[in-house]
Amino acid sequence: MARTMMIKQTLTGVAFAIVASGASSTELQQSDPISARIFLELHSIQKLAGNIRPLVSAPGQAFRVIDGEVLALGKLKIRLIGIDVPEAAQQCNSQSGDSWDCAGRASDRVQDIMDLAERVECFSSQPESRGHYIATCDADGQDVGALLVAEGLAWPDRNQGYYQPEVSTAQADGLGIWQAHTPPPWEWRQEQH
Repeated sequence: MARTMMIKQTLTGVAFAIVASGASSTELQQSDPISARIFLELHSIQKLAGNIRPLVSAPGQAFRVIDGEVLALGKLKIRLIGIDVPEAAQQCNSQSGDSWDCAGRASDRVQDIMDLAERVECFSSQPESRGHYIATCDADGQDVGALLVAEGLAWPDRNQGYYQPEVSTAQADGLGIWQAHTPPPWEWRQEQH
Protein backbone atom coordinates (compact mmCIF):
# COMPACT_ATOMS: atom_id res chain seq x y z
CA MET A 1 0.00 0.00 0.00
CA ALA A 2 2.75 2.46 0.95
CA ARG A 3 4.70 1.54 -2.16
CA THR A 4 1.64 2.11 -4.37
CA MET A 5 1.17 5.53 -2.74
CA MET A 6 4.84 6.39 -3.39
CA ILE A 7 4.50 5.39 -7.04
CA LYS A 8 1.35 7.52 -7.44
CA GLN A 9 3.09 10.52 -5.83
CA THR A 10 6.11 10.07 -8.09
CA LEU A 11 3.96 9.81 -11.22
CA THR A 12 1.99 12.88 -10.17
CA GLY A 13 5.23 14.80 -9.66
CA VAL A 14 6.54 13.73 -13.05
CA ALA A 15 3.27 14.80 -14.70
CA PHE A 16 3.43 18.21 -13.02
CA ALA A 17 7.05 18.64 -14.05
CA ILE A 18 6.28 17.79 -17.68
CA VAL A 19 3.31 20.16 -17.81
CA ALA A 20 5.21 22.98 -16.08
CA SER A 21 8.25 22.61 -18.30
CA GLY A 22 5.98 22.75 -21.33
CA ALA A 23 4.34 25.92 -19.99
CA SER A 24 7.40 28.06 -19.42
CA SER A 25 6.90 31.74 -18.72
CA THR A 26 8.70 32.74 -21.91
CA GLU A 27 6.11 30.92 -24.01
CA LEU A 28 3.08 32.55 -22.40
CA GLN A 29 1.05 34.80 -24.64
CA GLN A 30 1.12 38.42 -23.47
CA SER A 31 -2.65 38.61 -23.77
CA ASP A 32 -3.34 35.28 -22.09
CA PRO A 33 -3.77 35.76 -18.33
CA ILE A 34 -5.15 32.25 -17.92
CA SER A 35 -1.89 30.67 -19.14
CA ALA A 36 0.13 32.82 -16.74
CA ARG A 37 -2.11 31.85 -13.85
CA ILE A 38 -1.80 28.15 -14.76
CA PHE A 39 2.00 28.51 -14.90
CA LEU A 40 2.09 30.08 -11.44
CA GLU A 41 -0.42 27.62 -9.99
CA LEU A 42 1.56 24.63 -11.30
CA HIS A 43 4.68 25.99 -9.66
CA SER A 44 2.77 26.48 -6.39
CA ILE A 45 1.44 22.92 -6.54
CA GLN A 46 4.89 21.55 -7.32
CA LYS A 47 6.44 23.51 -4.43
CA LEU A 48 3.81 22.16 -2.05
CA ALA A 49 4.36 18.62 -3.30
CA GLY A 50 8.12 19.03 -2.99
CA ASN A 51 8.50 18.09 -6.65
CA ILE A 52 10.27 21.18 -7.88
CA ARG A 53 13.69 22.40 -6.99
CA PRO A 54 14.32 26.10 -6.75
CA LEU A 55 16.41 27.85 -9.36
CA VAL A 56 18.25 29.34 -6.42
CA SER A 57 18.05 29.05 -2.65
CA ALA A 58 20.19 31.36 -0.53
CA PRO A 59 20.08 33.60 2.52
CA GLY A 60 18.21 36.81 1.76
CA GLN A 61 21.27 38.93 2.49
CA ALA A 62 23.06 37.29 -0.45
CA PHE A 63 20.69 38.97 -2.94
CA ARG A 64 21.17 42.43 -4.44
CA VAL A 65 18.05 44.42 -5.26
CA ILE A 66 18.31 45.99 -8.72
CA ASP A 67 14.85 47.52 -8.48
CA GLY A 68 11.52 46.53 -6.98
CA GLU A 69 11.07 43.61 -9.35
CA VAL A 70 14.61 42.53 -10.26
CA LEU A 71 16.96 40.69 -7.90
CA ALA A 72 20.51 39.54 -8.50
CA LEU A 73 22.56 36.79 -6.95
CA GLY A 74 26.07 36.97 -8.34
CA LYS A 75 25.64 37.26 -12.11
CA LEU A 76 22.18 35.66 -12.01
CA LYS A 77 19.32 38.16 -12.47
CA ILE A 78 15.76 37.29 -11.52
CA ARG A 79 12.66 39.27 -12.49
CA LEU A 80 9.63 38.64 -10.29
CA ILE A 81 6.76 37.25 -12.30
CA GLY A 82 3.28 38.70 -12.06
CA ILE A 83 4.08 42.25 -10.91
CA ASP A 84 4.95 45.63 -12.38
CA VAL A 85 6.59 48.12 -10.01
CA PRO A 86 6.78 51.86 -10.63
CA GLU A 87 9.56 52.99 -12.96
CA ALA A 88 12.65 54.56 -11.35
CA ALA A 89 11.74 58.10 -12.47
CA GLN A 90 8.02 57.67 -11.82
CA GLN A 91 6.39 59.48 -8.92
CA CYS A 92 3.10 58.32 -7.41
CA ASN A 93 0.28 60.55 -6.23
CA SER A 94 -0.66 60.75 -2.57
CA GLN A 95 -4.04 61.34 -1.01
CA SER A 96 -2.97 64.88 -0.02
CA GLY A 97 -2.16 65.78 -3.63
CA ASP A 98 1.62 65.52 -3.25
CA SER A 99 3.81 62.98 -4.96
CA TRP A 100 6.10 60.38 -3.43
CA ASP A 101 8.96 58.16 -4.57
CA CYS A 102 7.00 54.96 -5.04
CA ALA A 103 9.78 53.27 -7.09
CA GLY A 104 12.28 53.94 -4.31
CA ARG A 105 9.83 52.72 -1.69
CA ALA A 106 9.23 49.46 -3.62
CA SER A 107 12.98 48.85 -3.95
CA ASP A 108 13.54 49.66 -0.28
CA ARG A 109 10.77 47.26 0.74
CA VAL A 110 12.26 44.43 -1.32
CA GLN A 111 15.64 45.17 0.25
CA ASP A 112 14.05 45.00 3.73
CA ILE A 113 12.42 41.67 2.85
CA MET A 114 15.76 40.28 1.62
CA ASP A 115 17.68 41.58 4.63
CA LEU A 116 15.27 39.93 7.06
CA ALA A 117 14.86 36.62 5.22
CA GLU A 118 16.82 33.64 6.45
CA ARG A 119 16.16 31.83 3.16
CA VAL A 120 14.96 33.03 -0.24
CA GLU A 121 13.98 30.47 -2.86
CA CYS A 122 13.22 31.42 -6.45
CA PHE A 123 11.39 29.07 -8.79
CA SER A 124 11.68 29.35 -12.57
CA SER A 125 11.82 27.17 -15.63
CA GLN A 126 13.64 29.18 -18.30
CA PRO A 127 15.35 32.53 -18.80
CA GLU A 128 13.58 35.26 -20.74
CA SER A 129 15.20 36.89 -23.75
CA ARG A 130 17.10 39.58 -21.79
CA GLY A 131 18.97 36.95 -19.80
CA HIS A 132 16.89 37.39 -16.65
CA TYR A 133 15.05 34.46 -15.18
CA ILE A 134 11.35 35.08 -14.66
CA ALA A 135 10.53 33.61 -11.27
CA THR A 136 8.46 33.59 -8.17
CA CYS A 137 10.60 34.18 -5.11
CA ASP A 138 9.63 33.18 -1.60
CA ALA A 139 11.28 34.87 1.36
CA ASP A 140 10.90 32.55 4.34
CA GLY A 141 7.91 31.01 2.58
CA GLN A 142 6.17 34.26 1.62
CA ASP A 143 5.79 35.25 -2.04
CA VAL A 144 7.69 38.54 -2.48
CA GLY A 145 5.52 39.65 -5.42
CA ALA A 146 2.35 39.02 -3.43
CA LEU A 147 3.73 41.05 -0.51
CA LEU A 148 4.50 44.03 -2.76
CA VAL A 149 1.05 43.98 -4.35
CA ALA A 150 -0.68 43.57 -0.96
CA GLU A 151 1.24 46.56 0.44
CA GLY A 152 0.35 48.77 -2.54
CA LEU A 153 3.92 48.93 -3.85
CA ALA A 154 3.34 47.11 -7.15
CA TRP A 155 0.61 46.57 -9.68
CA PRO A 156 -0.24 43.03 -10.66
CA ASP A 157 0.96 42.54 -14.22
CA ARG A 158 -1.95 43.56 -16.43
CA ASN A 159 -1.48 40.65 -18.82
CA GLN A 160 -1.17 37.87 -16.27
CA GLY A 161 -4.14 38.34 -13.95
CA TYR A 162 -2.34 37.09 -10.86
CA TYR A 163 -2.41 38.49 -7.30
CA GLN A 164 -6.03 39.61 -7.59
CA PRO A 165 -6.91 39.06 -3.88
CA GLU A 166 -3.85 41.08 -2.84
CA VAL A 167 -4.60 43.99 -5.18
CA SER A 168 -8.27 44.06 -4.13
CA THR A 169 -7.28 44.42 -0.47
CA ALA A 170 -4.65 47.09 -1.19
CA GLN A 171 -7.14 49.08 -3.30
CA ALA A 172 -9.88 48.81 -0.67
CA ASP A 173 -7.48 50.02 2.03
CA GLY A 174 -6.01 52.81 -0.14
CA LEU A 175 -2.46 51.57 0.40
CA GLY A 176 0.58 52.93 -1.40
CA ILE A 177 -0.11 53.40 -5.10
CA TRP A 178 -3.84 53.20 -4.41
CA GLN A 179 -3.97 56.37 -2.25
CA ALA A 180 -4.80 58.46 -5.32
CA HIS A 181 -4.88 57.81 -9.04
CA THR A 182 -1.40 57.08 -10.36
CA PRO A 183 -0.87 55.85 -13.91
CA PRO A 184 0.43 52.28 -13.86
CA PRO A 185 3.99 51.81 -15.23
CA TRP A 186 2.84 50.60 -18.66
CA GLU A 187 0.83 53.83 -19.15
CA TRP A 188 3.60 55.95 -17.67
CA ARG A 189 6.15 54.41 -20.09
CA GLN A 190 3.89 55.23 -23.06
CA GLU A 191 3.54 58.85 -21.91
CA GLN A 192 7.34 59.20 -21.70
CA HIS A 193 7.91 58.19 -25.34
